[in-house]
Amino acid sequence: MTKYLEMLYEGKYDELVTSALPVLDTDAEAKCAFLRLFMARDIMFLLDFDISIEPLIKEAEAGNKYAQYAYARWQTLVRGGENSIAIAYHNMKAAAEQGLPDAIAGLAITYEFGDIGQVDWDKEDELLDRALEMGSELAAKYKLQDYCFGRHYQDAKLYKAIDLTDQLIARDFANGTDPNGWWYYYRAVAQEERLGRTRVAEDYQRAYKLGVLYACTDLIFAAGYGDSDTTLVETKEYIEYLNEGMNRLCSGAFFLDAAREMKRYDTFEELYHEEDGVQRHKLRYNLMQQCHNRIFSRLSQAAELGDCAAWEQLGDCYKDGLYDFEKDDKKAFVCYSNGTIHDSRSCVEKLWKMMHDHLIDRPLDYVDSIALKGARCGSKRLLAETVIIHQEGRLTEYDEITRFYDPIFDAPEFTLDNNEDWREVIDELFGDDDPDDDGRYDAWA
Repeated sequence: MTKYLEMLYEGKYDELVTSALPVLDTDAEAKCAFLRLFMARDIMFLLDFDISIEPLIKEAEAGNKYAQYAYARWQTLVRGGENSIAIAYHNMKAAAEQGLPDAIAGLAITYEFGDIGQVDWDKEDELLDRALEMGSELAAKYKLQDYCFGRHYQDAKLYKAIDLTDQLIARDFANGTDPNGWWYYYRAVAQEERLGRTRVAEDYQRAYKLGVLYACTDLIFAAGYGDSDTTLVETKEYIEYLNEGMNRLCSGAFFLDAAREMKRYDTFEELYHEEDGVQRHKLRYNLMQQCHNRIFSRLSQAAELGDCAAWEQLGDCYKDGLYDFEKDDKKAFVCYSNGTIHDSRSCVEKLWKMMHDHLIDRPLDYVDSIALKGARCGSKRLLAETVIIHQEGRLTEYDEITRFYDPIFDAPEFTLDNNEDWREVIDELFGDDDPDDDGRYDAWA
């Protein structure tokens, strides 16, 4: 029997799609592997359009609920065109109406960030809970994300994540299938703060072996940084994971290799002395140019693979002229825009700030729409800005602001004296980083 799950574990994604698609109704393992493949955002960027996506489109048009769901996920995560969200919603809704649990979970998330024009967290919770009861692994993954990282401006609930992952692992074993690698991944995330990165690395390793490509990033970090966030030790294990990650086209591996080159660049920069001879200056310059070229190459590769942190870091490099990048506000704006398309909160904030500071001018309604997107993505700064805009008589067509954002804004940390200047207070609360910190490691950290 064809080992569909092995294809997922080995990174044979296109082969898995084409071989599993005809037998999804009759082969339980094929269905399991197929649905797990479309849980992962980074894997979506690795699918060949002609080999995998074209067959999905044909099957989706013929009414295949699995193809409709998979095509919707691809459009949602990759944003393959101008009408991606409309296409995704049409197909996700069609698959959900046919009773596919993962499609119901996918439909729920359209209400999280207003993909279909409105935010409705109550509707999202209702659909997500229904999908979870029906056994949706995608719904369970979203629940784990919420528990690990917080949701709707609420704090994380790590103990709930640990309990749920243990239940899900036990359920998969009871059903006679390999546990979903994402359960081990989020169990490691939930326990990392308490136990330390090195002690949870075993779960990251399990996740990686079970098809969670992005877990390679965590393994690289654990091997190179241990339980520190700043001190890199280039161990043999670190180099092996780094090279393996790049060979597997893991976006995080490219980003971490860029971060390593950033550290090298900083070291060379610190070695500069006016009294050094011409030859030493020339050698140092050549080494820094090599670092610059590699930083640009690695960040570009990571960005093309969908890594929003890479888009942000590229934007920072162009905006501030870091690592010998030529300052270019237009290129920075494009980079932040690409991250914004994929719902990166920090990219949205930096995009808005460039317009707010008139580094790039855009119509007011566009600036307001970016503030709203930031609020939807969880930015406290832009949540405050969105409510202020609404109080000034703009964005009035979005009832989500009064339903969901006003109550949060009324919380103690957002309560402002009526005599105070709104924007000055917000800039003070959520202003620039420490002036001694140029922000170059924000995305990496």
